[in-house]
Formats: sequence, structure tokens, C-alpha cells
Amino acid sequence: MPRQVVTLGAHVLDILGRPVTHIPAGQGSLLLDEIRLAPAGSAAGTAVGLAKLGLNVATVGAVGDDALGDVLIDALIRNGVDTSHVVRKQGVQTSASILPIRPNGDRPALHVIGANAAFTMHDVPWKLVEGASHLHLGGTDSMRGLGRDGAPEIVRRAHRGGATTSMDILSEGSAKLLSILKPCLPFVDWFMPNAEQACRLTETSTSDDAAHRLLDLGARGVLLTMGGDGSLLLTAHERLQLAAHAITVVDTSGCGDAYCAGFIRAIALGWAPAECMKLGNASAALVAQGLGSDAGISSLEETLRFMRETPLRSS
Repeated sequence: MPRQVVTLGAHVLDILGRPVTHIPAGQGSLLLDEIRLAPAGSAAGTAVGLAKLGLNVATVGAVGDDALGDVLIDALIRNGVDTSHVVRKQGVQTSASILPIRPNGDRPALHVIGANAAFTMHDVPWKLVEGASHLHLGGTDSMRGLGRDGAPEIVRRAHRGGATTSMDILSEGSAKLLSILKPCLPFVDWFMPNAEQACRLTETSTSDDAAHRLLDLGARGVLLTMGGDGSLLLTAHERLQLAAHAITVVDTSGCGDAYCAGFIRAIALGWAPAECMKLGNASAALVAQGLGSDAGISSLEETLRFMRETPLRSS
């Protein structure tokens, strides 16, 4: 059986509505154009993008034994993701977010951590992790049940098994979180937070400073997404920057996960880092033009066409 790409971490059901210009006072109401449910979270959202881009992907995490969990699992399966290693936690609700999407695409969030915090080391499918072709740790900062040593052990064993590895976070980032993440970084080929998260983690004021600090802590490569300003990649040997595509943004939910998915897909294709950035960039831009993290991407072929034909923003 071919080695699978594995995502492990946060699984969230998003409830999204747009456009939300304001929250009505009292018991007032506001008519919207669209309301959707979407699979999300730094593991589940990335898995959806990877499956749509044609990879054999299994996702690992926890959901509750509730209707929200049923909806989330069904959505992942419909998108082609192997959910056989997602555990159902009894008496715990599935992690969920309510996202009122503003007209400019911004997305304030109301969030319940739920079952993500109930995932433990006993739930890790070690054979799958150690046999993965690529392991993406997404949002393990929301998984308190792993303890301080869980994520480093997972990524270390995947790396030892020959996997390429990547990592993203779900929270805003802080110096305290960095102290927890540091043991992971020597086993991470690509650390992929957004620029704001990276600056908060490292207590720095610029993307370059944050990336250099993360390299100093052991990450082999750092890839920072910067929204409309594009993305920045640093390794010990190169610095690459890429502008974002010129698009009309509908919703920024899941754009970082989509970028991760495109970048990982390009790694599997054997592309150089500069080309991997382009596929990540295109994947994120496609998702930004629809509502929810599962919007936009239809196939690798269509994403490549968009990548080739859609201009980048001018500086």
C-alpha cells in the first residue's frame, strides 16, 4: 500500500455566514446572502485541500459523539479524506466555530475547543504516523491532552520513519507557546504559521526577524503566509518572497490551511521551494474566493491553470 500523507491535529466544524456588517442589538436580525457549514481546523482543513489536489490523505484527531461530529466526518469523507483514524470522544462536543464573515473577508471567531483537547497520546495511530510519506501537524497547540511532550514525540517518530514534516498552529501565538513548540522544531522541515503568529511566538516585529528566530531554534525551513502581502520563505540558504494573486476576497477562512495543502502537494510532486510557494499561493487564492475552508479548490489541474493564468498583485 502506498505511504499516505497524514494530517494530525485540530478538527473543527465552521458555521459561516456572510456578509455580516454588524451584530444586531437585542433580539434584532440581519439578512445574509449565504450560510454554510465547512470542515476546518489546521489538520482537517489542510486534509481537504490535499485530497482535492489529488493526494491519498488520512487525517488524525478527535471529534465528539454529537451531531456536529457526524456532519464534520461526513464532510471530510465527501471530500475524499480517510477519516478512519479520527476518534469519537464520548460526552464531549465537537470543536466548532461561528464565523461572521465581514464584507472585506475578515473573520472574527467564536470558538469552542471541545474534543480537540480530549485527544491523547493513546489515540495516536503510531503505525500510520511512522509510515507516512509526509506528516503535517496542524493545531496541536489546541490539543491539551497531548501534554508538552506529545507533539515532539509524534513529529520525531514520523521524521525517523522517513517522512517529510510540516507544522502549523491554530492559536494567535505567544512566547509561552513557543517554549512548548521548541522541542518540535528540529524535526520540522517546514514550519508554516502566518506572519502575525510568528511574530507573537518570537516577540519580534518583522516577518524576517521572526523567521530567522525560528530557524535558529531548529526548523529546517520557515514559510510565513502574509494575507494580501503574499508569503515569505526562509531557509539557511535562501530567502524567497511571493506576492499574492490579484483576486476579490470573499472569506479568508482556511486560506492558510489551503496554502499548506498546496505547498505539501508540490513537495510530493518534487518541486523546488519557489515552485511549491506558487501552488500554495494559488490554492489559498482559490479558497479566498468562496465561503469556507472547503471552497474554491476543485482539482490539481484547475489549480495549476489558475496558478499559470491569474496575475499577482503589484507591489
